[in-house]
Amino acid sequence: MAGTRESVVDLLVVQAIAGGAKTLRIEYDEGYEEVSACQGDVGVSIGCRIPSSSEDAKSLRAELYAMGKHPRRIDVGGRTYELRCRTYDSFGEDAFEVKFRRL
Repeated sequence: MAGTRESVVDLLVVQAIAGGAKTLRIEYDEGYEEVSACQGDVGVSIGCRIPSSSEDAKSLRAELYAMGKHPRRIDVGGRTYELRCRTYDSFGEDAFEVKFRRL
């Protein structure tokens, strides 16, 4: 029996919320998906560089594209957050911005 795989987006959002962020930005950079947590206009790397060809990166991109069509919810620390994703162009590559707000 195969185990269930935890959502890459969920892991990143939980880490960002714990650090007080309101937004995640994911951009391609030299073979890696770079993840930054942002509060307002200030973004800080959360130390996450995922090799773009890895299964985690493929799963992450699939989740982000799906979230662009259908927002979803996540429970963190007994609170519910709505996640919305938009895709934008960054030097010819798709980049993602995930905004989360407490409901």
